[in-house]
Amino acid sequence: MAFQLQNVNRGYIMRKRKSCCSLLVILTLVLLAAAVFGGCGKKQKVTAESLMEEVKAAMEDVESARMNLVANIVMKIKQSGISMDLKVDMDMDMEVTNDPPAAYVKADLSMNLMGLSMELESYSVEEDGKQVTYSGMAGEWTREEQSVTQKSADMNAMITGGTSYELQDKTEKVDGREVYVLNGKVSGKYMEGVMGEMSNGMGSVPVDWSKMEMNMVVKVDVKTKEPVAAEIDCGDALGELMKGAMGAAGVGDAEISIQEFVMTCTYESFNDVDEIVVPEDVKAAARTEDASQGGSDSLEDFLNNSRPESDLPDDSPFPSADGRGEEKESEEEGLSPNADGTYTLENFWGSGGSVTIAVPSGYEFSVYSDSTYLAFNDTLDRDFDSVSICYMLDEDYSEDEMTDYYMQDLEYYRDGDDYSDVNLQEKKTVQVNGRDVSYVKFTYVYGEDSYYTEYNIWTFLPDGQVVQCEVEEISYGDPCDILDDSVVETAISAIRG
Repeated sequence: MAFQLQNVNRGYIMRKRKSCCSLLVILTLVLLAAAVFGGCGKKQKVTAESLMEEVKAAMEDVESARMNLVANIVMKIKQSGISMDLKVDMDMDMEVTNDPPAAYVKADLSMNLMGLSMELESYSVEEDGKQVTYSGMAGEWTREEQSVTQKSADMNAMITGGTSYELQDKTEKVDGREVYVLNGKVSGKYMEGVMGEMSNGMGSVPVDWSKMEMNMVVKVDVKTKEPVAAEIDCGDALGELMKGAMGAAGVGDAEISIQEFVMTCTYESFNDVDEIVVPEDVKAAARTEDASQGGSDSLEDFLNNSRPESDLPDDSPFPSADGRGEEKESEEEGLSPNADGTYTLENFWGSGGSVTIAVPSGYEFSVYSDSTYLAFNDTLDRDFDSVSICYMLDEDYSEDEMTDYYMQDLEYYRDGDDYSDVNLQEKKTVQVNGRDVSYVKFTYVYGEDSYYTEYNIWTFLPDGQVVQCEVEEISYGDPCDILDDSVVETAISAIRG
């Protein structure tokens, strides 16, 4: 699963995931503003309008709120006939105050892609007449600011025209509370305003806003008229956004479709949040980003799997708008080999370790490699069947943890609606050139006609680091017939140091 797209570079994804996750957090917060304060908007029925007026009145005295949000996202990425699924799960706790306007967010986010998981933290406060956001991940903090006056005006415009509601005939029970149920739609006009607020971090993204409509369900306490929960289905609308973003990123041949994007928010309490203060150590550690220039991590950059153009080295294998870093035609122009034709694979986490990898027999170097990720493609030149071998050097794993790491992929395949005929060859341990080597093998069908065989192989070095090697065959229309257990020896024999 980890390497179903040959042009998905793990190192660049790790460097860019922060911008994508921050974008998701901001989008979530702004959308939920419509659910809480949507009483200002237009309504379709008198009953719904009357109820929302009561909600508006009830919320006038609310100075703070605590919320929990769970988001489930499944998207499909396809390029050059190769497809993969990306699943993202997020669990977010939020505290919000109105006076002064501030927010604190703490979120756990996981992706099935290579088992990535992360904890995000964010403070949004007023400083010297500007709204300032401190965003933290993996011990790193950034600071970004924008005008409070402009933001408030834009938000008011969005809320006023953004949402229409219909009231269901029957009430429901939520945690023992009787609630009204309102079905709403978030309009493209609202979304255009949202993206206008966020455009500094998105690059130039052309979108047909008329197609951007989201379904929303809001549940309101019958007695207090306070919102209890809200669910927003963003799938189709976010598909339009991603379509525009892919074009802006210069990868128009790649397709991203949103299979599922549902956010469920529970409003836990009101008027019990103390003043939100940014800790001094966070302020001291934060790196300032220029919002007017889009910062250093725009969505455009993320989708391009490249660093911002100002940071691109001349020998980067990734394209940029000014022509530097065009895709290389030969390995001499990309990552340089050692004098003996081998390559040095560096520890992914930058701890200083490395190992030497030769080109596996029957394979050729891939231009999508970098110093922490070496990829090789087969030389069979078959039209609808191909094999790739990818190496990474990791640390802080035990044998059992490595086994669990790869077995998570198996659970994902078995639970996924698009996967069928999923089979596991139980873990085996063998000796190759004096090394203890473990591997597990998966086979499955994706969709109707995409057949996969995966060998997930690992071996520990004397210093405790682990070389991960993932071998994947993809065949279209017919079952895979290239790989067998002999590939374990082929892959491990290429490890020289």
